[in-house]
Amino acid sequence: MTVLRILHLYPAELGINGDAGNVLALAERAQWRGIDVEVVRHSVGAELPTSADIVHIGSGPLSGQRAVHADVLRIAARLRDWRDAGVPFLAIAGGWQLLGSELETPEGEVLAGAAVFPTRAALGAKRHVGEIVVTLADGSTIAGFENHSARTVLDEAEPLGRVVSGTGNGDQTEGVVVGASIGTHLHGPLLPMNPALADRFLSTALRGEVAPVPQTERVDRYATNARRAIADRLGVSL
Repeated sequence: MTVLRILHLYPAELGINGDAGNVLALAERAQWRGIDVEVVRHSVGAELPTSADIVHIGSGPLSGQRAVHADVLRIAARLRDWRDAGVPFLAIAGGWQLLGSELETPEGEVLAGAAVFPTRAALGAKRHVGEIVVTLADGSTIAGFENHSARTVLDEAEPLGRVVSGTGNGDQTEGVVVGASIGTHLHGPLLPMNPALADRFLSTALRGEVAPVPQTERVDRYATNARRAIADRLGVSL
């Protein structure tokens, strides 16, 4: 029987703005399709599992990032190996910053990252807080909530999409895509609001397209209405 293993990095330190809902959405959508799921929650100092099918890391304040920083560097080589093997990562805001190449604090200190993503983030004094709509390369649209102070530079990598309304990376782009992995500023949480992305992760991890089932069709209608409500509030179209 297929068992989908989801590795959730540092849920205690990096889990603000509902990011843990991404893991719940992945697990529920897999189980609705008859797939057994194992969620492994990794904490500082713990050993990684021998394998993972999806890796998730959420966001948190600079204090939370500092609390896990040394451990991120300790496991960085294994994370890069998984990325290279095609394991999809979903990294949200502060977690994405730690999995990038470097993170500069507001005081100018530079923290080395795990280099899972070829991105550099600099934290500033101004926070960007609010709803955001982004158009992806395939023409589809995602929506969510951003809460960060970062300006993010992509080093020879493709953005997740173009900002329709909001801040994103700070240059009208949002997020990053590296192979099967995504880094993004979108909270909300991202995957329940944008279930096509959730199924994209599941399809990659399971090496085959996942079909709709009655449960996904029902909740996906709610998600569509939620994205439309955000777009209406921002005065943009989906």
